[in-house]
Amino acid sequence: MLSVSFLRCAFSGGVAVALLVACGGPQSAVNPEPLGQRDVTAHVSAHGNCPTAHCVVVTDVGLGNFDGSILFFPRNANGNVSPTGRIEGSLTRLHYTTAIAMDSDGNVYAANLGSDSITVYAAGSEGNVAPIRTIKGSQTELQRPTGVAVDGDGDLFVVNSAGNRVTVYAPNAAGDARPVRVISGKRTKLGEPWGITLDSSSNIYVTNLSSSVTVFAANAKGNAAPERVISGSLTQLSGPEGIAVDASGYLYVANWEASNLVVFAPGADGNEPPAREDSSGLYGPNGVGVDASGRTYLSNGCQDNAAFVAVYAEGANDAGPLRIITGKKTKLHLCATGIVVR
Repeated sequence: MLSVSFLRCAFSGGVAVALLVACGGPQSAVNPEPLGQRDVTAHVSAHGNCPTAHCVVVTDVGLGNFDGSILFFPRNANGNVSPTGRIEGSLTRLHYTTAIAMDSDGNVYAANLGSDSITVYAAGSEGNVAPIRTIKGSQTELQRPTGVAVDGDGDLFVVNSAGNRVTVYAPNAAGDARPVRVISGKRTKLGEPWGITLDSSSNIYVTNLSSSVTVFAANAKGNAAPERVISGSLTQLSGPEGIAVDASGYLYVANWEASNLVVFAPGADGNEPPAREDSSGLYGPNGVGVDASGRTYLSNGCQDNAAFVAVYAEGANDAGPLRIITGKKTKLHLCATGIVVR
């Protein structure tokens, strides 16, 4: 598998495809078959309501290189479908993109672990397009960014996996911009942080590869203690990466190492078991998103298995996926990492 092992192994030196197998995890490969018709084609044109709205947006590391791409699919996509939009090419400055976020205007934010940068693309961007803004430089304190989120005011939150910190940037930050605040220090209990999400009150939720979720107040800064920490054997957390919160406050966590999804009740704290879980059809899930109807979307793949997106019904508990997006037409090649549902 890529994500965890790739970060620990490949980025300690040069990047090489051969390292994907050498740094692999314990999971056994699966070959997901999309439910229903194999060659379904999306009934939404590239210039229809996606990629500007009602989309599943997925990052893919790429095959044979680590520039990667951002792919747009309609929410009802199933099987071996072509994306309705793609951001891809040398002008994009994408480089091992592990996470994405979208603001209320539809602008797309990409966390590029490979170049210690955040790139921002205008709403509706497609093809080999340059970002409208890039945050990069020594003053940014970006160090292997792996998670990204945007609040309603346009503030940008970034998880820095190598720095054990969360950096926050002002709206429209660009270039070698200093963060307006940083969450970092022993009291934070951040341990190999990876993913980040915000709830409707802008409280901050961070997954830690050390198998915990830390929850901070919206205005947290400095060496701030989390308000809650979800951790312990009952939680089933195991190398958690992707994270999302729905409108009711339920917390969705993609466990990369355990190849499952765990969902916690609102306010979950301590060594608390999940309200429900699902592992059917998953293989190393990296990212998770939830739509307004409660359907859950998980990006999967890496190493010896094709990348794919699995979609689950609202309230699913140990149930098979409703749909799977996979196949050559999807342009999901090596590793589907970040995911956003709009």
